[in-house]
Formats: sequence, structure tokens, C-alpha cells
Amino acid sequence: MRLRDFFKLHPMFPVVVLFSLAVSVTSYYLQQRTIALIELTLGILLAVIVYLAEKKSFSDLKKTVSILNANVISKTEDRVSSIPLPFVVCASDGSIIWYNNLFQDKIVGDKGLSYKQIKNFVPADKLKDDLSAVSFNANYNGRRYTVHVSKLIDDTYNDYVLYFIDDTYYKDIADKYNDTRPAVMLVSIDAMDDVSSLISQNDFSALISDAERLITAWFSHYQCILRKTSEGRFLIITDYITFSKMKANKFDIIEQVRDYRHEGISTGLTMSVGIGTGMELVACEAASRKSLDMAKGRGGDQVVINDSDNYEFFGGVVSGVESKNQVQSRIVAGSVEELIKHSSSVLVVGHKNSDLDSLGSAIGLSEIVKHLGIKVKIVVDEKASMAKPLLERYKEKCGEAVFISPEKASFEIQNDTLLIITDVMRPSFTDAPKLLEKAHRKVVIDHHRMSVDYISDSLIFYHEPNSSSTSEMVTELIRYMLSKPKLTKTGAEALLSGIYLDTKNFTLKTGVRTFEAAAYLKDCGANTITVRKLFAASADENAVISKIVNSAAINANFAVAATDIKDPVIRLAAAKAADELLNIEGIDASFVIFKVDSGDISISARSYGIVNVQLIMEKLGGGGHLTMAAAQLKDSTLEDAENKLNEAIEDFIKNNPKKDIKRED
Repeated sequence: MRLRDFFKLHPMFPVVVLFSLAVSVTSYYLQQRTIALIELTLGILLAVIVYLAEKKSFSDLKKTVSILNANVISKTEDRVSSIPLPFVVCASDGSIIWYNNLFQDKIVGDKGLSYKQIKNFVPADKLKDDLSAVSFNANYNGRRYTVHVSKLIDDTYNDYVLYFIDDTYYKDIADKYNDTRPAVMLVSIDAMDDVSSLISQNDFSALISDAERLITAWFSHYQCILRKTSEGRFLIITDYITFSKMKANKFDIIEQVRDYRHEGISTGLTMSVGIGTGMELVACEAASRKSLDMAKGRGGDQVVINDSDNYEFFGGVVSGVESKNQVQSRIVAGSVEELIKHSSSVLVVGHKNSDLDSLGSAIGLSEIVKHLGIKVKIVVDEKASMAKPLLERYKEKCGEAVFISPEKASFEIQNDTLLIITDVMRPSFTDAPKLLEKAHRKVVIDHHRMSVDYISDSLIFYHEPNSSSTSEMVTELIRYMLSKPKLTKTGAEALLSGIYLDTKNFTLKTGVRTFEAAAYLKDCGANTITVRKLFAASADENAVISKIVNSAAINANFAVAATDIKDPVIRLAAAKAADELLNIEGIDASFVIFKVDSGDISISARSYGIVNVQLIMEKLGGGGHLTMAAAQLKDSTLEDAENKLNEAIEDFIKNNPKKDIKRED
């Protein structure tokens, strides 16, 4: 130990020595020379003894540390280099400052480091935000690493240490496990009963055989187990990596079946596929059944994937085939009638911003409930309703006691109250979401394509995605619920107005059952002129509609209008403007973006069936059906909403080439 180091460790030692020397000098001047000599000798001896003892103690400590280093750390390495992981030190801009020998040996290799940027070893997107990520994955030279980041904080520097853990073996095992997870697929040819009623049995058998041959040939190109379970139905089991290859090809088998022509004539056949993936085979099979129900509930002609309750959709660009079979209507009518009879009261609620179909179907149901002798109320937010002409007319003709606000309705709910939801299946889209939480007994009647977050706890879920409107469905139920059902003239007109609205005056989605329902309502006294008057717009409303239409931007076959007009009738005017835009030559779909009172942005979407606007609106969190849909964006601006809409339209065009979009005859 050096003397200087000794003094640093014992700063009071020189003071003691000087004091001892001062005592000896004092004794010497006092003529006590013998005592002074003894004191000086003892002081020097004591100082030497203390110094030697401290030096021996320090020597022992140094030896101990040396032994520890010899056992723990290689003699040829310093402490930093000896860390048993490849690591590199880099600056905040990604430039490499230093790296250890393991990084050189295990990662850089014999070629040496010819570049000085960490981005050559880790993904570029991980370098943003000053390497603030705690850990991330990286691939380099065929190896896979988990990179842990540690920040070095100094008064002058702001550097990072990146530790590379080579876990290629374990990640490869995990990938193999994921790739071999099961995927179960259920395939079903749609609307076989309806198609069989249009052609001879021989032609139908040949048609189904051809469709089954297409399906079998397509799946035979992949490693999978395929079994035919019944006519037009198949069960396919494969692994996840094979399923991913099918997904990459966008399941173009649905296009092949849709486009197939028998003896040069379009068959009208489509197919639905429900797919379930996950960890366990049994759970995958249950998920595939749920997916197939979802596909059929959305009109068929599509693939629905359920991956751990995360849904993904392919296809669904054409409208479904209307079923002429009314057996289901009769069965549902009987079940609904029994539920009504065993209820103390009934509440009927539609969707937010109720339109003629929502309110018209609710009015029709309320009149039948009255005939069954049960107390009934229609829950509606009158201020936000877009069907105010119908609302006011029904109040004038039949009284306003039947209507109740969502706030008051919550006090009407009892354990045996029946809640009937019409023209909507998503809880958050109803006119009274809190009412659904309180009701124990629910019935859903809707024609919109099925959404993932549908009301799943209903006693009866009557869903006809190929029906023109909920008013048509309710009209059919009314015909079977009583032996001699009777509607008031105003009630019949309410239902007919709903059919008028959703078919755009009998031009879209109209089938045999649509006209049968309209004929029945006409027989009940519905006046078509009165119904048409419910659609009349005021001069101010027409002025707003004109401004919106004139501001529209036309891109290819799509018309998009964004307006910041603030007007009490903006919601209704926007819907009518979207209809008007379809009258422009060459326009297949129209969209109107506007701001509502809450500050949120709403979008009304319309088409003639060439473009499935529901698929586009679903990208924005909305829904609807093929020809009429909507979405609402929170915390957004008109500009942001327009950008998101254009992105959704571009995505739709990309995934649905023009050849796949067919016009309805």
C-alpha cells in the first residue's frame, strides 16, 4: 500500500503523529530530554506498527479479491467482457460503440463487423422511440434471438446495452406447435331447397354433383382430411399452416361455385364455410359450427373464420337467395305468441335513430300484442327518431299512450316482462341498451346480416338476412299468430312504410314473399298514397339534400359526400342524399359523412346490390345489410372519417375485383 493511499484511508493519522512529535519537542525544551527521547521513540514505533498492520490487512483483502476473480472471472478477461451473453453497446441513434467477444464470435462471425449500425442486427421498427422497448425479437444470419434492452444513464451519455439471447431452438418448437394446431371446416352449399324447386330433379342432381366436384377438387390441392357428411355438406380437418395457405388464396372456391354455369346457365348456387381454429380439436369443431351459422346468418356466399373468438370474413359480395318456404315463420309465430301470452307485459324496442322499418315493425307487433290482451309499450327516443311523420300520425290516429321513452321504460321491466327487439341485433345499437341488461326474457326479430356482437341470450332469435325488411318479417308473423289477425289501417300503413323504405319502393331485395306481405297489408286497409306522404321532405330538408349531393366527390363507381352542415334534419337528409346519389349514372355505391349533435361522425351508405356496403361499414365498426348500412365514428373529424372510408373502399375493391361483383337482375 502506498503512503498516499494510507493517508486517504486514515486522514487523522498525520495529526496524531504531529501531536506526538509536538509533545516530544515540548519535553525536550523543558529539559526532560530522556522523556522526550522515549516519547519520540514510542511515537515513531507506534506509527510504523499501525502502518504495517494496515498494509498487511490491505494485502490480505487484495489477495482475497484476486482469488475471487481467479475463480469467477477468467484471468484474460475483464469484468464487462466476461458477461456470458453476446451484447452490444450503442448510442441512441443506433450507432454501435462497443461489443463483447461473444457478440463477435456468436453473431458477427469470422467476417468481422463492416458496419457500425445496430439496425443491421435488429428490426428497423424496433429502433424508434430511442430503443425504449424492454425486449423484442430479432433474426440474424439464420438464428432467432430475444433482445433485451438496458439503458445506461450518465451525465454525458445516453447509451443502450442490447443483450442477445439465442432461443432459435425453442422458437422453432413453438412455431411447429402453432403450425400443427387443428383447423376444422364445415362446408355447406346454400339454398339447395329453393334451387331444387326451380329445376327438374335430374338437373338439380347434376348441378349439386358438379358443385361438390368443384369443392372436392379445390380442397384436394391441400393437405387435409375431407369427408362428405351429407348432400352438399363436407367436413374438412387440417392443420393451421395448411389453413393459412387457403386463407392466402382468399378461399377462391366460393367464387368458383358462385360463377359456375350449368349448360351455360347461371345456377344461383353459393356456398358457406365455417372455420374454427384453436388448440383443441373439440373446441375447433364447436367454433366451426358457430362460424357456419354466422356465415348463413349473413346471407351465405362467404367464409367465416373463428380464431379464438376473433372473427374474419371472406366473400359475401352478393345478396342471398330468398327462401319461399314460410314454415319457419309459422313456427316462430307460434313460439312468440306463447311467450307473449305468458308475459305480464311486453316492451318493443328498435334501433337508435329509429326509421320507418324499425318503428313500423314495432307498431305492427304492438297491435298484435294488444289483440292478445297483454299490456304493451313501444320504447322510442322520439327526439332522435328519423320516423317522426309516422310517429306523429300514429299518435294522432291511435293515441300516444303506447309510446314510452327509454328512461321511463326501465321502470316498467319486471321478471316476466317480454322485451322484443326489432330491426337490430347489436345491444349497443338499440334505442335502450340499458333495458337489455335488465330484461330476462328477450326476442330478436331482424333482417340485417349477422354481426359478431349479436344478442346471444335471446329466447327466440328470428333472423332472415334475405328478407327485404323487418316489417316484412313481422307481417308474416302476424298472419300466423292469430286465426283472424286484425291490424288498424294506420298499423298496416306503418308496416308497409317499412317495406317501402328498405326496398326503395320495391326496387331492391323484393321477392315473392315481399309482395305477399304488401298485398296482405293492402288488404288490411293500407293506403299507398298515405305511405308515400310519410317520405315527403320539407323545402328546408330538400335544400340540405341538394347541398350534400352537389358536394359529392365521384371516384370510379363510388360517390362520397362529406358535409359539415348543422341542421336538425341532417341525419334524415344524409340518408336521403345517399339514396339520391345512387341516381347518378354509373354509381354503384354512395356514402354521406356528416356530424351529429353529439359531435360524433356518422356515415350513411347505400347501394343497388352491386357493392356490399355492409362489408365496407363493418371495417369502420358499423353494420347493416348489402344495400343499406351505416357506421358511427367517435373522437374523429370529417377529414379523418373520409380518409378511413376511402381506405375501406380501396380495401373492398382490392379484395373484390369487378368481375366478382354482379348486378342483380
